[in-house]
Amino acid sequence: MRKEKILEDHVLQDAHQYVLFNTAEVEPYLQMNIDELKQIDHLFLSNETLLQKQHMETFAEWLSKQDNVNSSDRIQWLAHGPRKHVTSYMGYIVNGHRFHTIDVERSTQDSGVSIEANNVCQSNANDNSHTVGRLSYNGVIRDIFLLDYYFFKVPVFRCDWANPGTGIKIEDGFTLVNLHQGLKTFESDPFILASQAKQVFYSRDNDETNWYVLLKALLRGINNMNVLEEDAYTSSTPLDVCLLDINITEKEPYSRNECEGIDVIET
Repeated sequence: MRKEKILEDHVLQDAHQYVLFNTAEVEPYLQMNIDELKQIDHLFLSNETLLQKQHMETFAEWLSKQDNVNSSDRIQWLAHGPRKHVTSYMGYIVNGHRFHTIDVERSTQDSGVSIEANNVCQSNANDNSHTVGRLSYNGVIRDIFLLDYYFFKVPVFRCDWANPGTGIKIEDGFTLVNLHQGLKTFESDPFILASQAKQVFYSRDNDETNWYVLLKALLRGINNMNVLEEDAYTSSTPLDVCLLDINITEKEPYSRNECEGIDVIET
């Protein structure tokens, strides 16, 4: 089911910020903002943690005020920000997988999602430097939104993420994920791009345990859909998959159906 809705300001801001920090075309402006912050306040030269915090909190507003005639139309619309009105989906097909939100009752458990991301850490609260490491995050999809940047649209997943410290453990060679406690750890940072999502499934022995065994999904073919020609900006297709007659096979190639002329930004 597809619905039109208005996002609260803080939710829209979180989603927009994630898009900006995960779009390749924006990367030069990220560095420009960091360099400018260092020039404005020399404290940022010695305190990298403070610098990154200021950078994260102010970049979207800073970019919206840039008047760079050399920037592309896409950068200008990204800087302008998305509409408050978004399209919400219950299902989405991307990267050869069919995802659903957690509210959709399906035995296939298509709401499981995983992503690898850089994790910024401090050794203690007084440490002015930080280290960056690669970490896997696992959770479930709460919402699927299509952000409208006026001339193109960006699909994002809003997820509940398990705490990587207390909500994930290894036992007998299996990764276990707690899907009942600590899922609000990343409440202010819940979004990922749909194109980044890796599908996982969760299985548990009984209803008395909060721990689920993490199972990685195999790439699946999607039949009965028209092939969409690849272009420079299309990497995924939003669909109301609950209304589609879809046959799943492991051997057929993945193809996509064009959806109302939607142009999805490449990142």
